[in-house]
Amino acid sequence: MILTLDIVSLVLAGLLGMAVGGNNLSACCGPLIGSGMVSRRTGILIAIAGYILGLALEGPKLFRVREIFLPIDTATGTFSILLASLIVFLGGELSQIPLSLSKALTGAILGVSIALGTFNSSGYLILILAFWFLVPLIATALGILLIGLDDRLSPRNLWLKLSLLKTGLLLVSFLSAYVLGSNTLGLIAGVIYDQTLYATVAVGLGAALGTFVLGRGALRRLTEGIFSLRYPNAFFSQLIGSATVELANQLGVPLSITETVSSGIIGSGLARRMRMMNARNVFLIISSWIISPIAGFLLAFTLTKLL
Repeated sequence: MILTLDIVSLVLAGLLGMAVGGNNLSACCGPLIGSGMVSRRTGILIAIAGYILGLALEGPKLFRVREIFLPIDTATGTFSILLASLIVFLGGELSQIPLSLSKALTGAILGVSIALGTFNSSGYLILILAFWFLVPLIATALGILLIGLDDRLSPRNLWLKLSLLKTGLLLVSFLSAYVLGSNTLGLIAGVIYDQTLYATVAVGLGAALGTFVLGRGALRRLTEGIFSLRYPNAFFSQLIGSATVELANQLGVPLSITETVSSGIIGSGLARRMRMMNARNVFLIISSWIISPIAGFLLAFTLTKLL
């Protein structure tokens, strides 16, 4: 029974890797593609390269989430975490909302930890919650600030400005994919306690496949559903997203790249006073950030008690 659950958990980890690869393509390369700079296929290849490199180099830093909140090796707990997270993702995919799967996964780990009575790290939890609350506010404010600075200080030579922005956008899109690989994909791989190597391979392969088969809906929602992106909006949202998630990586804090990039996009849109911003989509995106960890927690807690 335990061996069967271990195998099923590896499959679920691969499926979650697919979910992350597809759903977060919008956050990593959505601005790059939405601005019309590269084709969808080129954007996907950039994302895959970043995913794999980030997972391999810095992914183990996020293993500490499972190690701190759930220090015991439990096959049923691992299965419950991964299954609950996958169910939450499927709900978000059906509604075509860029979903914070890292929040759902963290909520699921907490749900299993509390269900098994192993939770004893309130300080670490407070650090995570502080990041989750403050980062969207800071990213939105930075989006407004950086667009304002761009209007005042950017080169007057239009061609020079476009060349700089295009080069910068390529770099930060890759960096966004890299920090997604190290943060969310690393978080998934770390759930499976004694099989992290196999889990890392499964998650990496799943992420690469997911960009091709699952990324279209969320990509369209983020790049076109809020407002049509310009080069400065795209660049600054990516810069804010990759920088904040990389900071979270160093502290072992799970943080959604979708959330940070979306906040930067919203802020840059407010700075441009874009009246055509889709308020309904903004509300749905923000709501998903709150619902995801709660849903992950409740599902994983319930599954653990039932199993």
